[in-house]
Amino acid sequence: MALRVEKSNCFQCPRHWCQVLVHVEDGQIVKILPDTEEDETRRLCVKANTSIGLHDHPNRLNYPMKRVGKRGSDEWEQIGWDQAMDEIAGRLDNIRKEYGPESVVALGGTIHTHGDAMAWRWCNLFGTPNMIWLGKNCGEAQVLSDMAVIGYPSMGVMIPGVTQCAIFWGVNPAESTPVYNPMDVSWPWLKQAKELGTKIIVIDPRRTRTAELADLWLQIRPGTDGALGLGMLNVIINEELYDKAFVEKWCIGFDEIKGLVQEYPVDRVADITWLSEKDIVQAARWYAMLKPSTIGWGLADCHIGGGAVKSAVLTKSILRAITGSMGFLGGNLSGETPQRLGWIRNIMWDRQFDHPLRTRDNLGADRWPIASVKGYKLYRDAMKNVYPEGFGGAQYNMFVSSHAIWKGILTEEPYPVKALLMQGSNPLLTFSNARTVHKALKSENLALHVSMDFTLTPSNMLADYVLPATDWLERPEMRDFWGFSDGIQGAKAVVAPMFERHHDYDLWRDLGKRLGQGEYWPDTLEGMYDKMLESSDTTFEALCAMPGRALPFDIPEEKPFEKKGFGTFSGKVELVPSVFEKLGYDPLPRYEEPPRSPVSTPELAEEYPLILIAGSRVVQYTHTRFREQRTGKDSESVPQPTCQDAS
Repeated sequence: MALRVEKSNCFQCPRHWCQVLVHVEDGQIVKILPDTEEDETRRLCVKANTSIGLHDHPNRLNYPMKRVGKRGSDEWEQIGWDQAMDEIAGRLDNIRKEYGPESVVALGGTIHTHGDAMAWRWCNLFGTPNMIWLGKNCGEAQVLSDMAVIGYPSMGVMIPGVTQCAIFWGVNPAESTPVYNPMDVSWPWLKQAKELGTKIIVIDPRRTRTAELADLWLQIRPGTDGALGLGMLNVIINEELYDKAFVEKWCIGFDEIKGLVQEYPVDRVADITWLSEKDIVQAARWYAMLKPSTIGWGLADCHIGGGAVKSAVLTKSILRAITGSMGFLGGNLSGETPQRLGWIRNIMWDRQFDHPLRTRDNLGADRWPIASVKGYKLYRDAMKNVYPEGFGGAQYNMFVSSHAIWKGILTEEPYPVKALLMQGSNPLLTFSNARTVHKALKSENLALHVSMDFTLTPSNMLADYVLPATDWLERPEMRDFWGFSDGIQGAKAVVAPMFERHHDYDLWRDLGKRLGQGEYWPDTLEGMYDKMLESSDTTFEALCAMPGRALPFDIPEEKPFEKKGFGTFSGKVELVPSVFEKLGYDPLPRYEEPPRSPVSTPELAEEYPLILIAGSRVVQYTHTRFREQRTGKDSESVPQPTCQDAS
């Protein structure tokens, strides 16, 4: 038997950092082990253990299929890829001519690396502003808050031995990042930092492994994060623990925030949050006095709903800004537009401003203007003196609300939605109001529904065309972190695609070429990667041969604002963000109860006294992915990998 060992990076989760050795025997992947050449302590988390099971799963989609019965009848005809592309492109062209490009919606799920970027590129070229990806129900609220206040997402990176206090707010690295990863706060780093004396504060209603490690665990009432933020600001401002020099030189709106927080004394906040006054004060003092300190990315408070979200994310942005750790390694860096990857110009966001066929903003622009073409243009104008090309992750400005999509299908308001292109998404499971989603996906108003995925899910069983996607072992991958940073890793395909599985790139390229975009699409995915890497004077082939299959990391510049200012209209940190005000939002982070809570809906709480927390991380899965995987004795038909875990 011919055995070969391929070096690659595991792309089974968003981090894409773990270097692996994939053992291939006679074309079959038999095991995946950590690549310890550069780091003999490297381990893999259990997620890598799902890769072979997914690759060989008996329920994988292997051929393009066209619906021949009623939607949901599970009656299909196997067709070829080119036939599928011809028919889908023809129907999209007719829909665009009759209803306009905005009547087409693209909807994506988790972790499609190049597929994500190419979907947005296709939408911008086609003329639709209606796209929604994982970032909408992930961290959009915090991204837009930081951009409005600071001018760029504030990347909090805890460094063991440097960071003196780290707050983990709505995040659980023990489950979400269980192995070492230099691009994020990983569980090993957290444990190392604890040993080196970093004070760890965890804010989470659940007693997680991360909470058990903490010096201070705040078991907050779910949804009251904004009140806690205001209470901490009350302590920091009234005890004059903020960085007075930085606030005086670089912040505007401080007096308004100082006035607001007087409405949130610690005793009131304790009543709201179900926390002790002592713990609130302790958390505020540690965070403000132990420097550098950091509040890292935690996305749970982005999911609260209603005005409670705005209060939660704005208070975190303000806390980051006024306490003296802004712009320092080990604290919160103020961000930098990626320069080593031609991301912004290749995704072609500017086409949303001047597309000859687009005449309408996205579906939710009137109700949620912050996430619209209008909102994106305003953010771009605010940032232009510091970031003339705009924010790398501009998709966060553009993602349309899922509620607006279903309304556009069912009521055709504010205008009709006639086509839905889904890429690795299962909205019946991942979005709220599943009955409304089901009704929309079955509606005769929806003229075209296309889904590309690994398996036949409940959502794509309602599609007109279902297309088979390659997994990461079958395709060349390049991790670009969605335009946020210059952390770039690449890996070649380990094996050729099985059956008629296709790269996500093939979908958007082939549709694009049939719809007048031919000049914009290189023939191969590797060619597209080369185009993206032109700014780095390298190629995808060379990237894959580099140590760790990654471009060497550049140490971020500390306090870049000393030279450039901040990416806001004023050039300063706007504690009361003018972008919010210009878009019609109250720019102050006033606390609001979550839409459903013991306070806002007491009658509901009497009948249902428990508070549900959805979306908690489980290390075996990535969000809702891989639930179809079988392990153990009942999986004889599915080859299982041999893989070292993180224990």
